[in-house]
Amino acid sequence: MSAKIYRLFIILLISAAPILFPQQAMAQSTKAVSAAQEEKPEGPTFRGIYLSADMFGYIYPIFVKDKYYSTEISATVNLKNRFFPVIEAGFGHTDMVSQLYEIGYRANAPYYRIGMDYNMQYKNGKPNYIYLGARLGYTTFKYDVNAPSLHDPIWGDAVPMQLTDMPCQAIWAEAVAGVRAEITKNFYMGWSLRYKYPLRKTPMSNGGPWYIPGFGAGSGNVIGATYNITYYLNFTKRRP
Repeated sequence: MSAKIYRLFIILLISAAPILFPQQAMAQSTKAVSAAQEEKPEGPTFRGIYLSADMFGYIYPIFVKDKYYSTEISATVNLKNRFFPVIEAGFGHTDMVSQLYEIGYRANAPYYRIGMDYNMQYKNGKPNYIYLGARLGYTTFKYDVNAPSLHDPIWGDAVPMQLTDMPCQAIWAEAVAGVRAEITKNFYMGWSLRYKYPLRKTPMSNGGPWYIPGFGAGSGNVIGATYNITYYLNFTKRRP
């Protein structure tokens, strides 16, 4: 009988421990919650997809004398809100005449880029972030050049200066820095600056194209920009 009473006493004492020692019980509960939080998985690798349209290609010609336009869209995959593989595709166009030299230039063609962005603020878990990235761009196109006729100094004849459907391929690299901010649920705006470096271009006896779709104007390194309107397809309940 005494053994049964002893066991009952032990059971009652264990049951009453949270009441008799509330601080110790709370501390143990806090430790248990902390341990559970530490063991909580950080979430799925694949979080969602950003679908973007670049507005800068329409704004840029307003502020510069060299008129060329571009239309561009992109898809960016969110991996752990830290790594962002991206595919970009666009269409570049120019049809201009230099008032100084009276040289006309025409080109239009699609272009493509692939690359990766890295979220510099991934630890804060917020939908707004600053990122750094890199791109590899490619295009193949044809261009036309129309210039005033050249006069032969010996014979005095006029030599026409016209190039039509000149084929060209170009590959370039880009270093990217940008920001993306949520303006309302799942809608974002952001901009990026891009330093572009030509890697390969089809050799040309005439000096090559003035404008390359997706790359810009000029034969050397150039600086570009984008201003994107973005919709986020969120495949998890986590933010972003």
